[in-house]
Amino acid sequence: MELDNYVKQIQAIRQNFLKLTPVVEKCDQILATISAYQQRQLPNVELTELELSTDLIFDNLIGYPQLMDVSPQFENLRQVLIENFGIWHVCNQLWINDLQAFCGAKAHNLEIMAGNAVISANLKNTIATDNLDWEGQDNDRPCPWTTVEKLDANAAVQKYYSHVDNIIMAWAPDSGDVDWQVLQFLRQNHFRGNLIVVGERNGATNSAEFWQNAQLQLIDQLNRHHQPFDFINDQVWLVK
Repeated sequence: MELDNYVKQIQAIRQNFLKLTPVVEKCDQILATISAYQQRQLPNVELTELELSTDLIFDNLIGYPQLMDVSPQFENLRQVLIENFGIWHVCNQLWINDLQAFCGAKAHNLEIMAGNAVISANLKNTIATDNLDWEGQDNDRPCPWTTVEKLDANAAVQKYYSHVDNIIMAWAPDSGDVDWQVLQFLRQNHFRGNLIVVGERNGATNSAEFWQNAQLQLIDQLNRHHQPFDFINDQVWLVK
């Protein structure tokens, strides 16, 4: 979906529902997120669930019959961000602050399958790596926010695992099993750092082998400002 058209749709919704505060708030979150990404910055707002509640819709349906059509337009946001910015994993500055505190200011980090490296660009001492084989999938070309070393996940982990404290894997694809290969390598080589994974368990991200074999721990600190906002229930895990 073309970005300008989507922004105009959200602005029109905002104008049409000025008296419905929950709708206005969701519009403002969406517009702030898009505006920040346009400037290659992280939004300072956290997206909350974009789908309107059933109670809100039915309580206001007589006065606003078009309210039924609003949620689907809101929930186009992730696809708009994918197509226009090459961003699958949607994060904000509040979450990055939590991630930085968890990793430590002096820690050395590696991001694998970094995509456009939004996390790496905003996290101190982080090496971004990606083989860029996603090029052309919903997004024409990579536009990384920082330098990305062209390495696939296995090569990157083998090269850097002994030199970093944290390895970050956000929104790994659900095709192939490279994530499971990475986890096996880290286990075999007794990696003492943290493997931090952002994904939807048994859902839109990562391989079935990975979810079946990973030892998962939800990290409260890293999920405080990382809440699902659409139909994908991605969370932040510490994986062993």
